[in-house]
Amino acid sequence: MFRLLLPLLLCVTLVSPACASWTARLAPHAPTYFLAADKARKQLFQVETTNDAPSVTRQFDCIHGRVEGDKQKEGDLRTPEGVYFITHKITQKLDFMEYGPHAFNLNYPNPADRLRGKTGGGIWLHSKGQPIQGLTTRGCMAIDQHEITDLLPVLAPGTPVVIAEHLEGAPFPQEIALAPLSPAPLDIAPHPEIDAPALPTLPSPEETRPQPLPDHTETALASSPAPEALDAPSGDDEKVLRQTLLWMDNRMRNSENIFSMYDKQNYPRASREKFSSLRKRLRADFRRQKDLFLDREGIRLLAGPGYWVSCFIKSYERRGEYHHGLQALYWMPDEAGEFHIIGEVWIKN
Repeated sequence: MFRLLLPLLLCVTLVSPACASWTARLAPHAPTYFLAADKARKQLFQVETTNDAPSVTRQFDCIHGRVEGDKQKEGDLRTPEGVYFITHKITQKLDFMEYGPHAFNLNYPNPADRLRGKTGGGIWLHSKGQPIQGLTTRGCMAIDQHEITDLLPVLAPGTPVVIAEHLEGAPFPQEIALAPLSPAPLDIAPHPEIDAPALPTLPSPEETRPQPLPDHTETALASSPAPEALDAPSGDDEKVLRQTLLWMDNRMRNSENIFSMYDKQNYPRASREKFSSLRKRLRADFRRQKDLFLDREGIRLLAGPGYWVSCFIKSYERRGEYHHGLQALYWMPDEAGEFHIIGEVWIKN
C-alpha cells in the first residue's frame, strides 16, 4: 500500500506549490496606464497615473476560468497569473455568444511561464454575447460587451495586463465583494485554446514612421512577486533599471558585451531559441537596424511572481521601412541576486 501511495504523495507535493495564488501590488517605476484583474473579487481595473499618483479610473465586473488557481497546462481551465501584454486583436470568426464582438490575445505563456513548464495558449481578454455570469471561460478573462467596446481605444498592442488572485495596496479599492459569482454548468461551447495567430502585416513606410504613442502604449504595468514575499526585495527595481540601461548602452554601441546579460542556461528553455541563434539574430540586428531609438526616459518596470519585466519604446529603420513598438525584457535573479535576461518580447504598434 505504501508503494502505491508514495508516487501520489510526491505528485501532490510537486504540483501544489506551482498552483499557489499570487497577490500583486504596484512596484516602483510603475506605468501611467495598465489593466489589472483581481480574480478573487471578479473585478478588472483600469489604472492611470497622473503626477506620479496612480488611480483607478474605471472598474468592471469580470469572470475568469472555470477552475480556480494559476494555469499550469493546456486544457486545465485555469486563468494564468502574472504580467502579460496585449499582442493583437483576434480577427478570426468566433462564436458571438461565447466571445462577443471583440477579443484580444495575451502573450501567455510568457518566458517565465515557459521556464516553469506551463503549457497552453489562446488566453484572451474578450467579451460575451450575453451578460457575464458564473465562471464560464476556459482560461480567459471576460467582461460585458458594452464595456469592452468602451475600452477599444486603449486596447492596443503593448497594453499591459496584470492578472492576480488578489490586488492589494494603492490604488486598488480593498472592499470585499458582497456577492461573488458562482460557477456555472460546464456545458458551454469550447474555447479554441490555440497558439496565437500571426500579427498583422505592417502598413506603408510613411505610416510606420515613429510617432508619439498615446500614454497607454508608451508605458507598462508593475506588480509584485509571489504571495510568500508580497513586497519586492528592496532594491531589486533599481537593479533591473540599471541592467536595462546597460542593455540599452550595449545595444546602441552594437557591443558584444550584451550577450553576457542573458541567462545562457535558462534563456533557451524560456524563449525557445538556442543561445547560438540569439547571438546570430542580435549580430544581424547590429548590421541591419538603422536609426535605432531606445526610450531611456520611458523605461517602466513590472514585477511579476518571481520575475521582473522592463519595457520601453523601441523604433528603427530597416530597408527603408520604419518599425515602432514595445520592447520587453524578462529578468530573473540568480543565486547571488544578480538579474539576467531569460526572454524578450517585441510587439509592433
